[in-house]
Amino acid sequence: MNKIKKLLAFIGVLAMCIALIPVYYAKADEQASISISSASGTVGSKITVTVTISASDVIDVASVPVSYDNSIIKPVGAGNSGVVSFALLDASAYGSNESISMQFEVIAAGTTTLSVAGDAKISVNGERATVSSSSSGKVTAKAPASYSSDNTLKSLQISPGTLSPAFSPDRTTYNATVDADVTELVVSAAANDSAAKISISGRRMDPGSNTTTITVTAEDGSVKKYIIYTTRLEDGQEATTEAESKTEAVTEDASQTVNNDGTVTIDGRKYSVVKDYSEITIPDGYQEIDYDYNGQKINAVKGIKTGLILMYLESEDGKGGFYIYDETAKTFSPYNTVAEPEITYVVLPITNSLDKPAGYALTRFTMNGKEVQVLMDADRQYCLFYGVSSLGEKGWFRYRVSDGSIQAYSVVKSNTANADVKADNGKTSGNSRFWLMIVLILGLIIAVFIVITIVLCSKLAKVKKVFNMASKDGVDLDEYTEKVIEGYESDEDDSYAELDTSTDTVSYGDDKSGKNDVEELKLFDVDDDK
Repeated sequence: MNKIKKLLAFIGVLAMCIALIPVYYAKADEQASISISSASGTVGSKITVTVTISASDVIDVASVPVSYDNSIIKPVGAGNSGVVSFALLDASAYGSNESISMQFEVIAAGTTTLSVAGDAKISVNGERATVSSSSSGKVTAKAPASYSSDNTLKSLQISPGTLSPAFSPDRTTYNATVDADVTELVVSAAANDSAAKISISGRRMDPGSNTTTITVTAEDGSVKKYIIYTTRLEDGQEATTEAESKTEAVTEDASQTVNNDGTVTIDGRKYSVVKDYSEITIPDGYQEIDYDYNGQKINAVKGIKTGLILMYLESEDGKGGFYIYDETAKTFSPYNTVAEPEITYVVLPITNSLDKPAGYALTRFTMNGKEVQVLMDADRQYCLFYGVSSLGEKGWFRYRVSDGSIQAYSVVKSNTANADVKADNGKTSGNSRFWLMIVLILGLIIAVFIVITIVLCSKLAKVKKVFNMASKDGVDLDEYTEKVIEGYESDEDDSYAELDTSTDTVSYGDDKSGKNDVEELKLFDVDDDK
């Protein structure tokens, strides 16, 4: 009884000690996700855009900056800076899922993407929440039927230099040559319709080939592009003919070096890999990931459908942008996209390993304000770029220079096709020989099995016959070998002269002394009547 009391006392003291230990509650990191709705409307109408915040617990306050194209839409009753804040700041009793709506006025035809810009501040359950994911929205602005669709130029001139051939409103590609001391091309363009808008990119002239794009946007939002391919001569270089100036050989694989300090040099320019993405807008369709880059853990972004790895590189002058990282070649290439309605394409580098169609020349071309590698046809009406779409489709795509439309393109080579046909025929022939060999082997196995079965059946029949005859005559065959049995059976007249039955005993001993005799087997005449 005393032992039980002592045990209960010990348990009570232990419980009190445990109760006195301070308890610390660790708060888990709060998470939140942001989604932005899409909308459409005609010029002059108002649309509503909704930002939805989904959090791991109750939301205290929130402020989400959203970027948009201020030439297409503008917030109603607010400034039109291109970034507007969707906020929950009135200290209401918010839940874990809240929506914020805002009205915009459609001011021009076109399409604009609404995405989270910069740092979204969301407080959940008394602490700063981490934004785990965000999705963008899109506004499609349509023009009224009365709007003009004229997107042509009335005139186009450059200085210095002249266009070749001469300007025509229906022709969209031209060539020109300027001297080595020209650093900028002056472009004078006038639209045929006063309501149309003109934008010009690529005026800077570098040694070699340059691309200048004049984009004409009609009142109803339709677009036409005029392209000028200008060759800037180097010191002492003479002007070439028009045919010679159309294309320029380019290096397929850019010169890159990874430095000891973690920076990377691309075409002689040094870049550092940015590790913090809190102030950087991640492209649509990509999400931030932890990535092992040259033994260091850094932040990168990965395409949800494209699977591409993007890193943000910043040059020494503070300018930066996203670059595609090739995990196999360990190289970077500029991240550039071209788009159609609902589909976006990432332009990838053209490498030596790709099958290239005939009739196209490798050159550089400006798409969406950035210079990329393409295959250009002789008339400069179309070019091919290698890329991957937002749907995950990877391969060659054909880009129409005049209007920027994009189509999938299949590389077909007759020699390759013939080789494929031959390979298929060879594969079929090989398959036939394989199955013929299998049939022959199976046939041989079956034949051997049949022969063995026949031999065994014949042997069994002989033995059975001998045993039947010996049993009938009362002869014990346990001490006779198969050879003797065969001799015994071979007598066609069923005589038993071959078997020695003269003695009344059969010895199992090993020596003549009979020490190892086990027993004596007596043979008796069997009376048939008994």
